[in-house]
Amino acid sequence: MAIKKLEQLIELVQKNPKKRVVIAYGQDELSILSAKKAIDLNFADFTIIGDESIIKKICKDHDIDHKLFTIINEPDEMKSGKKAMTLLNHGNGDVLMKGLISTDKLLKCIIDKENGLMIPKATLSHISIAEIPNYHKLLIFTDAAFIPRPNIEQKIAMTNYVIKAARRIGVKRPKVSIISFSEKTNPKIPSAVDGAFISKMADRNQIKNADIDGPLSLDLSIDPESLKYKGVKSCVEGNADCLVFPFLEVANVFYKTLTYFAKAKMVTYIVGTKLPVAITSRTDTLTNKLYSLAFSCLMANKDNLEEEE
Repeated sequence: MAIKKLEQLIELVQKNPKKRVVIAYGQDELSILSAKKAIDLNFADFTIIGDESIIKKICKDHDIDHKLFTIINEPDEMKSGKKAMTLLNHGNGDVLMKGLISTDKLLKCIIDKENGLMIPKATLSHISIAEIPNYHKLLIFTDAAFIPRPNIEQKIAMTNYVIKAARRIGVKRPKVSIISFSEKTNPKIPSAVDGAFISKMADRNQIKNADIDGPLSLDLSIDPESLKYKGVKSCVEGNADCLVFPFLEVANVFYKTLTYFAKAKMVTYIVGTKLPVAITSRTDTLTNKLYSLAFSCLMANKDNLEEEE
């Protein structure tokens, strides 16, 4: 059964063996507090790379035993990221977590051809899972951070990524909307053409385990009444589990609108890497950081999702 709340991720991840998490430049309060919470919840152990004196001070300030963590002293931000890659590539961790390191520096480490985590020729993408107060289930969307103008190959990869994420949280056959400003297929509008192309691939079973429609506007994706009013028939049925946005600007504005106006709780992570990567803003909440960590640990489990009906 699909989970409806992000807090249910904790129960899901607790059913699996504990994961080993490496925090790149983890010398900030939120990273350390979320790591301590994950240890208390018994779903992860941690190696923290950063300035050891700062890490120990934060632990002391919050009455945390620093010996709960394996601490690797590396005060330099970029070197901390590189050390995290080395550890993970040598099998000394299951999940990468972003600490105080900036996103651009972390990405440079991830895409490094010799020491990075990126899967060769894969699409590196950003996935968000939102718990929105006035939507009846979790909503998964991409890409709010990385790809400014995804081409059709990247959108196909992004579509497969959100399907896998949805299935991981128990949605056996997710409903996926390829977003444009309108449901009409217009050859002059690239997002409309992409939506039609991907939905036809799904019709031909080239993309599996999902009901996919596009192009669809946002209202037709999430509101059945809008479908009835406009007289549109769609396999998504105004009940989307996943949204694939046409451009980064659109997805990013959507993300921030949900966060600041709708007060949505949010999971964010990176896909296209050898191991899951939990990535949140340095100003994000402890709750969101913990949920992003829990979901990344959940994604680290080997499974046979692709082989299921």
